[in-house]
Amino acid sequence: MTQPLQKAVTPALNFIRGFGKKYISPKKLAHIQQIYKPEDFKPRWLINKVTNRRRWLGPRIPLRQQGDMRKNCLYLGIDPASIGMPDKPPRKPPRDTPREGHKWERELPARIAKIEKALAEMPQTVAKWRAEKRAEKERNKPNLPY
Repeated sequence: MTQPLQKAVTPALNFIRGFGKKYISPKKLAHIQQIYKPEDFKPRWLINKVTNRRRWLGPRIPLRQQGDMRKNCLYLGIDPASIGMPDKPPRKPPRDTPREGHKWERELPARIAKIEKALAEMPQTVAKWRAEKRAEKERNKPNLPY
């Protein structure tokens, strides 16, 4: 590349590679600059006063938007708690018990043992079968001389 062209292309390539600065839209910046109540981030029940029935309502700020706000805050060096966001919930510990698996996976060790046992006994099985075939052939021969 020539020198002027390389200078023009390098920032674009760095942005594509992830080395450039992150662009945050003015709308998302406005979300970060606002201060929220803790209730805005929690789901709630809506109670109909006439019928006394309840309905589940999601949070005023959806979880996806909350995640974007948290990432943008951390990118800009702002503490998410300073705008009223709740702490990030801890991750669940990994599962200790092994999964049940498919039936063929559970029965595989017993099946392999059965096959190995049958292979070990195969010479005796073949010899027994040949002896039975010979005896059957002798039994089925006619007694007549012709």
